[in-house]
Amino acid sequence: MINLESDKFKEINTILLSCIESGNYTDWAVALERIENSHNDGFLNLIALPNFTNILNSLGFETLKDWFFQVNEWSDEICDPRKDSKPEALILHQLWNHLITNLTNSLRSARLIGSIPARGGILCYFGGMTKCIIIKYEITSEYPKFQFIDMIDNPKAVFDFWSLINGSDLRQKNILKEILSTGHKLIYQRGVLIHVDRRKDIDVFGPTIDTILITEILSQQVFESNNIIIENALEIGCGNGLITVSIARNCQNLKILQAIDINFNSIVCCQRNLRSNLHPHKYGSINKFLIYGQFKRSIVNNKFDLIVCNPPYIPLIDDTISKFHNKKDYFEAVGGLTLIDEIMETIPSILSPNGKLLLLVSSVSLDYTIDKIPPNYIYDLPLKEGFEVLFDVEAVLNNKEWLNFLVESGGVSISEENYFHKLHPIWIQKKQDNE
Repeated sequence: MINLESDKFKEINTILLSCIESGNYTDWAVALERIENSHNDGFLNLIALPNFTNILNSLGFETLKDWFFQVNEWSDEICDPRKDSKPEALILHQLWNHLITNLTNSLRSARLIGSIPARGGILCYFGGMTKCIIIKYEITSEYPKFQFIDMIDNPKAVFDFWSLINGSDLRQKNILKEILSTGHKLIYQRGVLIHVDRRKDIDVFGPTIDTILITEILSQQVFESNNIIIENALEIGCGNGLITVSIARNCQNLKILQAIDINFNSIVCCQRNLRSNLHPHKYGSINKFLIYGQFKRSIVNNKFDLIVCNPPYIPLIDDTISKFHNKKDYFEAVGGLTLIDEIMETIPSILSPNGKLLLLVSSVSLDYTIDKIPPNYIYDLPLKEGFEVLFDVEAVLNNKEWLNFLVESGGVSISEENYFHKLHPIWIQKKQDNE
């Protein structure tokens, strides 16, 4: 579980503990419903409780997954005035209402602006990235209908639910296959719904587990902080737009937002997701610059309080490039470490004096990245042990020599015939005079 105990987490945790003790859940409901808390992960607060399992057991459920399977029927019972519900039951009920209300608003906006299909599936991430639930939706009227399908514990990849198909009953299998066949990818995390249409968003990157991890780190260490002000932000390699949209939604003082990508379809997809996730007033209040092209100093004309990048992070070995059929294959695979080099050379001229750069690298390139940090700049690893995920880069898996090189370097491990590596978010900023 990723829990960096942000200011907002502590505030909501105080409310949650008070509600459990007093038996009055009103403050919890109010805290969840406040607009500024729409991105907060209340499930993280609940799951982090030492007695969370006991709370579920007291309500008749062995696991959170069991509760989700019965959530609609159970919620109807909660609303029955003839029954006296426990405070813990009301707390869970409000969490579900909070999620469904946000999903409803997001779907209606995306349907209007992004032309998402009238029915499909959404992957929702919460609980400090310990949970991913798959929800089927159907829009038949003003309000969508939702149905819980399944849950993945500690997901290791965005489409980890392939593993669910083998263990599901026939009805679940058919629904999961139906979701996959639509060609639409819908990811929900902390108040942001990202839509990628595989029919027209050709070669648009993500959302991947990398992107979701970056958004989680930003949420806990920037968006939920009481003393960080971001006025100018830049994402290098915006892809589908999850990170760019999250920054735009949650940095209340944001004035300038720039996003760069070498794929024109990514710029279009990012723009669409910005419009569908932002209130029109918020959308109009930010100076947005979405740039199609390769990152270089000459196209960045500001100094930024926040720069975010999920760069290619897999080192090449001799003559690896020659084994790609064309340049496009190379960039889709990994792109080497050249972007990391370029960013490190550039940050002194594009990072504001108190600004921070957030990079996401792999265990195969962490040492290399740290060695490239400019003089007078310091770094911090919020996840000291990293975050283990599947190593599923097809271009590497298909190249035995390259794969063996990464395994022998210690950056890639093998478990039950699957390959894994660790993701490392790394914050970089200028060393202050008192440090």
